[in-house]
Amino acid sequence: MMSTFDTMAVTLRESRLILERLVQAAGAPPGLLPSARDCALFSAALLDHGYDGIAAQVDAFRASGPQPVALREGPDGIEIDGAGQHAWYVAACVLDLAIDGFRRQGNGRVRVTNVGNIDELALVAGLAEQHGLAATATREGAAMRVVVSARPAAAPTCLDRIRREGIVVRKTVWWKLYAGALEALAPDSFESRRHAGTVRIEADGRLVGRADEDETDLSMLTADVARVAPATAAGGR
Repeated sequence: MMSTFDTMAVTLRESRLILERLVQAAGAPPGLLPSARDCALFSAALLDHGYDGIAAQVDAFRASGPQPVALREGPDGIEIDGAGQHAWYVAACVLDLAIDGFRRQGNGRVRVTNVGNIDELALVAGLAEQHGLAATATREGAAMRVVVSARPAAAPTCLDRIRREGIVVRKTVWWKLYAGALEALAPDSFESRRHAGTVRIEADGRLVGRADEDETDLSMLTADVARVAPATAAGGR
């Protein structure tokens, strides 16, 4: 049994930051990055696996990739073929179509097939709240039925709960995810530190920007400037 010393409550900002980096490093295209990040967030916050299951989902997401979905009108609403891609790639599309049917025709029912990790579509419950609606996802054999309906305007949302309480995660799990998220960052280098924070350091050692102390770590720059400056001067002659 875990004690409170084994867990931590992660804020909404921290979750979004790390999860966005994870899905970016896993190959999410820029246009799909916000929706994939939100899918990961609600997966961690709403689904039974919580943060414990996020690493496995990110691995499956990495092995997948965005593909066009196929639509057709079924006897009970739209049917979507997800082309075998991970649920995080199709969840927003599925929800948009269900919302469109609900608002235009009062039928917010969509049936989804051929999606990897299809149980992850249950996270649409969190995505729908951002539209002021409710959504459920129910298994129908190998398919998933997503249904959108009205929700009380005053009802607290999942985001409200995360803002108040955070998301509880085991510390060992969180720091592994944190380390994995670093893949999305540019490698530490002389050039990256020249443009870090509010201070820029030129190749000859001149500092450009704020004169007061800030958090920029200039150790690599000051150590290398003696080597870089002569080479730069020689190149200019």
